[in-house]
Amino acid sequence: MRILFTTFAERPHYFPMVPFAWACRAAGHDVRMASTPGLQSVIAESGLPAVSVGHDIDLEGMLKRGEFAPKSAPDPAKAWVHVLENLANMQFAMCEAMVDDLIDFGRAWRPDVVVHDPVTFAGPVTAQVLDVPSVAFLFGSPGLLRVEMKELGDEPWPAYLALFERFGVDARVDPAMWIDPCPPTMRLPEEVAIRPAPKSVDRRPVRFVPYNGPAAVQPWQRSASGRPRVCVTWGTTASRMLGQSVLDLVQRVLKALGELDVELVLAFTPQLRDMLGDLPANTLVAEPFALHLALPGCAAIVHQGGAGTTLTSAACGVPQLGITEIPEPKISAQQMAATGAGQHLFPADADVATIRDTVAALVGEEQYRAAARRLQADIAAQPSPVALVGAVEDLVTAAPAPPAVTVST
Repeated sequence: MRILFTTFAERPHYFPMVPFAWACRAAGHDVRMASTPGLQSVIAESGLPAVSVGHDIDLEGMLKRGEFAPKSAPDPAKAWVHVLENLANMQFAMCEAMVDDLIDFGRAWRPDVVVHDPVTFAGPVTAQVLDVPSVAFLFGSPGLLRVEMKELGDEPWPAYLALFERFGVDARVDPAMWIDPCPPTMRLPEEVAIRPAPKSVDRRPVRFVPYNGPAAVQPWQRSASGRPRVCVTWGTTASRMLGQSVLDLVQRVLKALGELDVELVLAFTPQLRDMLGDLPANTLVAEPFALHLALPGCAAIVHQGGAGTTLTSAACGVPQLGITEIPEPKISAQQMAATGAGQHLFPADADVATIRDTVAALVGEEQYRAAARRLQADIAAQPSPVALVGAVEDLVTAAPAPPAVTVST
């Protein structure tokens, strides 16, 4: 079986799929991982065959310049619609940047199925053009807002339909399967977990297996510290998009933890580390780092609430403090806190004393450690990525055979 994976060039979209792609290869299937040039080195470092398609676009710059904003003035009573359409237009532009090359590669390579993250719309367009099943692999967030659907209703945005019309095919609104690595105890209620709900729901749980990029085990990771270790990370995407408010927040976190009798493990990008200046005396810098290697042996973690960071921490059984201000990380951190495995704060509430006291409780109180172990067990109880390979094989077996290709001689 040939499996074409695709995502746009963002690590949080790519990393959750890596263990499943490994499982497909281990099962003997042929795998290709396609994205724009900016992700090629990241794919190669993960040990998967990379395919470069299309071109990169400056998503952050275009967002700041308002290039994805709807042309009509927003209704103040429906500001959320304006935000969702803005996000949808960003993903439509990303699809246009990669879809032609992706289809050309698909026509040449002839995959049996396309696996894509749920907002890389080049995936379903390519699958529809090639007439093969498509599978949406969720990020690990407790819920998904389907930005391609107008006002989260049953009707796709016209720009989404246009992505398919350009190739003369009907729009594919729902994938044949959703694969969800979010553990059941962190999910939103089923009726709101995917909004709007797909017409036919084949939502398969899968065990979240942490992958955070290549790294080697460091000497400090092999020995116990004389004090509790607390990891602090702000992810890769959040660090790259740093504004002064985020930098101020991270500095408050470091000041708060510098007042505790703990050893700090900083899992930061070089960009963020260079901006911080002098660090507390009780600091150990984990560079280069993969979060799942830095966390074992830690008593707690403080982070920005991203789904990958939250689930990696949960899979390692570590109590967490998520400090968030944007919607998706907020939901991940709040659902984690609802399990009892940690706490959630908004930046406005995260003064030095509150951060210090919250982390002291995470480190010192057994209730948080016990809840973190329960969440870890919930993740471990889900089907492994290896077990999901058979479900995709069944999809391909049930799908009609693609038309034969006549090769002229």
